[in-house]
Amino acid sequence: MKILTLIALCAITTAHKITELKVPLYADPRRAAELSCHFQMDDQKLHSVKWYRDMNEIFRYNPSQKPPIRLYNITDIMVQGGDCQVDSCMVRVMPPPVATRAAYSCEISTEGPKFQIARQTKHMTVVAMPDKDPIIIGAPKLVKPGEQILVNCTTDYSLPASDINWYIDNEPAKTEPWQHRELSAPQPGGLRASWRILRVAVPSTASGALRVRCEAILPVEPPVVRDTMTIITVYSRTQLSKYVSNRGIQMDYKYSIVLIWTFKVILKFLSL
Repeated sequence: MKILTLIALCAITTAHKITELKVPLYADPRRAAELSCHFQMDDQKLHSVKWYRDMNEIFRYNPSQKPPIRLYNITDIMVQGGDCQVDSCMVRVMPPPVATRAAYSCEISTEGPKFQIARQTKHMTVVAMPDKDPIIIGAPKLVKPGEQILVNCTTDYSLPASDINWYIDNEPAKTEPWQHRELSAPQPGGLRASWRILRVAVPSTASGALRVRCEAILPVEPPVVRDTMTIITVYSRTQLSKYVSNRGIQMDYKYSIVLIWTFKVILKFLSL
């Protein structure tokens, strides 16, 4: 008898239910996010639909009241409006310009005397993805062995601001304490760009090329990674002399003049 009574009670409490809750996983602070709740009442009569952000009520639909829809703006969020039908209720919210994660809940209740409640919750993270790859500034095309250069990596605007990692020939670059990440002033929606300087010490025995890569990481789950790479050529006097010796004999007069001029320019660069 107790088992049958329990089954009957479960059937009563589940006579109405939320069939689908749509909450965006990510929301851009520059545009409104749309949340929707779909439900099934069966033989129950709808009393109200309420939306919550964390523990705060932000929207209420009560078909027996006039007006049936009420909006509740809370700190850091603006409710733009909504639309409810007999089996669904949609609300539009403008996310705060801060990288936050909040729980959004839809709660439906039946008319008295039981006033039964069904509720579902999903989380939404405020984030603005970068539209472009980072940019490396200050990298020369040619360097001498033993030379030191400063390069800068600047990311696109995003929320939260991107972290930056440097790599040289696919190995993490050694950085100094002062080479920390810097942030721009906030733009509309709270977006910021970030940049980080790297000092590259070209080994005295280096030759060929150095592959310098900047990696911009948006710290969300899962992380969003964008990167860019530049190739810096390392030339030594020995390599240049050998190159001229091997190639000069095979060139005609016109190309010899061009090579001599290029060689003088490079020698002037190497003497700096």
